[in-house]
Amino acid sequence: MNAIWTKHDYILQLLEDTIQQTPQSQQSQIDLIICSAKEEFVSQVLAELHQHRREADDAQDEPISPAPDHILLSRSLHVLSASQHITLIFCPTITVLRGYLSGLVHTLTGSSPTLGPIIVLNLLAMHHGTSEFTLQGLSQTLATAVSAAHRTGRALKLVECKDIRDPSNPHRGAALWKVEVQLLSAAIKIGEAGQSWGRRTISVMKIASRWFTVEETSQESRVSEEEMLV
Repeated sequence: MNAIWTKHDYILQLLEDTIQQTPQSQQSQIDLIICSAKEEFVSQVLAELHQHRREADDAQDEPISPAPDHILLSRSLHVLSASQHITLIFCPTITVLRGYLSGLVHTLTGSSPTLGPIIVLNLLAMHHGTSEFTLQGLSQTLATAVSAAHRTGRALKLVECKDIRDPSNPHRGAALWKVEVQLLSAAIKIGEAGQSWGRRTISVMKIASRWFTVEETSQESRVSEEEMLV
């Protein structure tokens, strides 16, 4: 099933959830498509780990008691096993993302007997601020992703996470699903008679509702399922 996940505010929550929900007895191949450069992703993860450690240290009742490490830093057999079945794909531009999705085929690694979901991280954040952050541009990318999932027989999940260094940034996280965007790309010339059409807007959630449903939990960042218009 194609779904929008709004239960993860930050990348660490997504990674932890992905690892913990992968049973050792039934390992599935999971593709995590990251809509940024590798350096930016690593920088974000390190910043979140630092924040996690600082909060854990502050919460310790006894200063001499060491704070527990995050699950990603542990060496448990489950974490090591799960990490072998999660593939990270970095797509730093919209063009690269669309190209990768267009060429995605049904493949299984030798260590993964089944195919798990395709998870796309921060697709909206990548489009925001570009001429593709429109009904036309988003529909093209979303349709390409849905086609890739259908072609490979896999579930598709979309996740938008906040920037730990700027949590209140309205241009990151699940809040982007509420944004209103124009219908057409700025690159398209609209005649005088069609100017009013070019000024019309539509919510990102309504665009996505053509292919996706919302899966949410009681996290701080939530998008109401009532906004999903069929």
